[in-house]
Amino acid sequence: MTGPDRILLIGHGSRDLEAIAEYRDFAQLLAQELGIPVQPCFLEFADPPIAEGLRLCVEAGARDIVALPLFLGPAGHQKNDVPAILNWAREEWPELTIRYGAPLGPQIPLIQVLAQRAQEALERGAGPVSPQETGLLLVGRGSRDPDSNSDVAKAARLLYEGRGFPWVDFCFYSLATPQVPESLERLLATGLRRVIVLPYLLFTGRIRQRIQEQAQAVQAAHPEAEILVADHLGLHPGVIQAVTQRYQEALEGRAAMSCDLCKYRVQMAGFEAELGLPQFSDHHHGLRGVHGHGHSHDHGLAARMAALLPPRYQGETEVSPEPMGAAGLVFDQKGRVAWDRIWEDFCDLALAGGPPHRGELLEPVDPARCQANPEGYRQVLAEVERGLRMVTGLEVVRSEAPGWIGLVCDSQEMAIWLLRAIVVENVFARREGTVLYLPVGPDFTLAGEIKNIVTVVAKTHHYWQEHLQAVQLS
Repeated sequence: MTGPDRILLIGHGSRDLEAIAEYRDFAQLLAQELGIPVQPCFLEFADPPIAEGLRLCVEAGARDIVALPLFLGPAGHQKNDVPAILNWAREEWPELTIRYGAPLGPQIPLIQVLAQRAQEALERGAGPVSPQETGLLLVGRGSRDPDSNSDVAKAARLLYEGRGFPWVDFCFYSLATPQVPESLERLLATGLRRVIVLPYLLFTGRIRQRIQEQAQAVQAAHPEAEILVADHLGLHPGVIQAVTQRYQEALEGRAAMSCDLCKYRVQMAGFEAELGLPQFSDHHHGLRGVHGHGHSHDHGLAARMAALLPPRYQGETEVSPEPMGAAGLVFDQKGRVAWDRIWEDFCDLALAGGPPHRGELLEPVDPARCQANPEGYRQVLAEVERGLRMVTGLEVVRSEAPGWIGLVCDSQEMAIWLLRAIVVENVFARREGTVLYLPVGPDFTLAGEIKNIVTVVAKTHHYWQEHLQAVQLS
């Protein structure tokens, strides 16, 4: 069987530079192991994005690519986001063969790495504690997809089998319950004297750091016990082995996923209105080799974009999904709102979102109010500008007319789409060319109007930047 020209290694992405460096080191190790050039790319937060990674492969002469998603579980990125981009690439380059791999899942090599990480943490313990008084807590990232969350439960059970720990529990960092603090409290209530927290994460980063911080907070409340935080999976040879297994399956046409637990295909209790995504009666998550059937993509650009858009943005379907709860404000060491740290996953924010502006439409204020309180207006302008820059990375301009702040979009198409999406979220917006203007007033508060503006821009910009650009016609 002829091997591929390139491997497209698809990571989630991170704003943490150490995490990105670790991911790139992993890509190099995988290339050395397989003897094939590996092109790293990212779903979000880092460069190059998936579409650009595909273009780099083609420009390097590749005609046969194995796309490997470096995701631990089969959540929405694996099932929807990545297949949509790969289907676009098949239309963009008809001569290109793309074979799509399955997520890593709780493979035995990964379970063995987790067991080793637990043992390494145990050896760092302060003193002797009997095995019967030691428990493990496996911490998954968390997802709104029950199929993905169930893989964390399976990994915990596999860790339990034959390893002598009286307790092996699991929890999630966010988006699902139980979460870290309550799970640690529950384990300690059983009388355990030591708990090893196992981050079920491939790479380091902010989530890894915050799991550490949460464990330290519980430790401070329970000095009678010892809480140890193990290393993440990282660059261990066992992780390379697990990725190699998925590569071989994709290469041989054996990459497969069960649709039986897929909320995008089967209505599941508690997920009937989840995300408002379209239901497909016959899809296989893009895992069927060259002509993946993950999505309907033969009806032109408009149809492909409509398949990606949440119904609330399409303007045709009435939906009333339960949105994710409003995230609390997070502050940095200088006491400023850390707008880029409030939401752990911009994909979930983009789809389920924080609640739109409460009450009436958030409208522009009377210019006279801005002129009557110049200091308050200046402070609000500065904070909204800072927030917009942090969540989009785009240039922000101030309007000559009081009461507005402008976001410079990459194109008129982008500005038009964002305008429509933001207005649907109950925040007024207007457009001048590629500049999208949003209302600003001297009486806007951090937890009220300012947060609502930054939230709606964060979610709509992410959806455009990370999911819609890939289906644009070149």
